[in-house]
Amino acid sequence: MVKRITILLATLMCCATSFAQRVDVRRFEGEIGVGLVNGVNSFVLDDCSVGPRIYGELRYNFRTLPIDVGLQASGSFFHREADSQAERLKSKSFNVMAVADYNFFRGRTISLFAGLGVGLGVLEMSYPISIKESNAHWAGYSTGEGKNKPCFSPRIGVELFNHLRLSVHYVVEERANNHIGFSIGGVIGGGRKR
Repeated sequence: MVKRITILLATLMCCATSFAQRVDVRRFEGEIGVGLVNGVNSFVLDDCSVGPRIYGELRYNFRTLPIDVGLQASGSFFHREADSQAERLKSKSFNVMAVADYNFFRGRTISLFAGLGVGLGVLEMSYPISIKESNAHWAGYSTGEGKNKPCFSPRIGVELFNHLRLSVHYVVEERANNHIGFSIGGVIGGGRKR
């Protein structure tokens, strides 16, 4: 799956020269958004449930190239079920990534982009617990020690009216925490210079 996404991005980048145009856009822009993520099945974790994602991103638009670079911080939360133990596990992924996008038709009402992010992921997995003491029962979740792992995230999307971005991304960080998601974000700044 990752190989196919990488090949698709490389093909889009190679074809991009035919779409290149010089459009004067504002240099800086920010984006705040929300989305949905779903874990990718692996190991004995058979069933994955959709969860929320929040993120913020700051980007710089190059003047002579249809490329932007920036920094993104995000948090993703989703559930998995371990088939062998019939337990529901909570996965949390907090990421900080350097991001870059190639923009097609930049500055127009509808523009497309393809890009990737590289950075660090802080991963946590919570396990259900049940404690029995006399007649009392406590149930809750215990979170193990977090892990820091490098992460990689290809993404594609569309920007509408220079202020609304819809994107699909895939995050590769650790086999048990890899996830795919859909996001919608509002852009402040950017767009064609007037």
